[in-house]
Amino acid sequence: MEASVWAAGVRLAGGGQVRVMEPDDQPKVLALVRADWLPGQPEPDPQLLTGQPRPGLTGAATLVLTGIDSGDRVRGVVHCAVRTSDGVGLIGWLHAREDFEALAVLIAAARANLGPARTLYAGTGPTQLPETLTSALSGIAERRRPATTRALCAAGFTPATSRRYYHHALTSTPTRPLFPLPEIRPLTDPPGVQLTLTETDGSPLATAVLHTSGGDHWQLWHLAVHAGHRRRGIGSHLLAQCLHLAHSRGATSLAAHIDEDDTAAARLLTVGGFTEVDTLTIHHRRP
Repeated sequence: MEASVWAAGVRLAGGGQVRVMEPDDQPKVLALVRADWLPGQPEPDPQLLTGQPRPGLTGAATLVLTGIDSGDRVRGVVHCAVRTSDGVGLIGWLHAREDFEALAVLIAAARANLGPARTLYAGTGPTQLPETLTSALSGIAERRRPATTRALCAAGFTPATSRRYYHHALTSTPTRPLFPLPEIRPLTDPPGVQLTLTETDGSPLATAVLHTSGGDHWQLWHLAVHAGHRRRGIGSHLLAQCLHLAHSRGATSLAAHIDEDDTAAARLLTVGGFTEVDTLTIHHRRP
């Protein structure tokens, strides 16, 4: 299924054709993206499809695969761009309702569009502005998207980095932890809040950052206890504060992703009521 050339209207194996996404395709493409969404992610943002590429990228393209045997039905979508600093090709997102054949065609089209003599990364997340779009996480979900993983492997990609994704549904009011309460500072870029626990003398004990740009679905972006204050339950106390604050401000869920081998963070999240949803993997391919 290798595509030797790419241009609008090129016909590929698999009974379809790949072309540039058109405005009328956007609702169908958003439905494809939504089908692969994980618990805790907000609704796909239309800016995924219409936003301008962030600085440092060139040749951004959103390609759709349509089926000949079923009219102009959009079977899949892939978005790609080139990083100008080092010439690396990025396949930001790739969706086809786990249709292996469609995924293989889209990967071939993206490779042809990016050019054969590049290192490629797949599953790198949105390339549009703002860079902090929380609705599109980096990485391919290994357990929920096995056909996508197989299609990438068949095209010569191998895992590069992985992170574990956790989710906590805020369906009931979390118990508010007792003193000490954190200092809360609003953040604007990206929108969010920073929580800081301090000693009585004002020295910091622990900090956490919550991103709120997902609307009802917030993200725990960072939580760290300062060296010398660990193993005292401070991290669990601050995490409970995060859950209570998010719920009190209207969030219905809180998501987090951590390094694959961060056992301490995994234990903290599990004890705090989070459920591990999947492992998100970015794949790469050498020329």
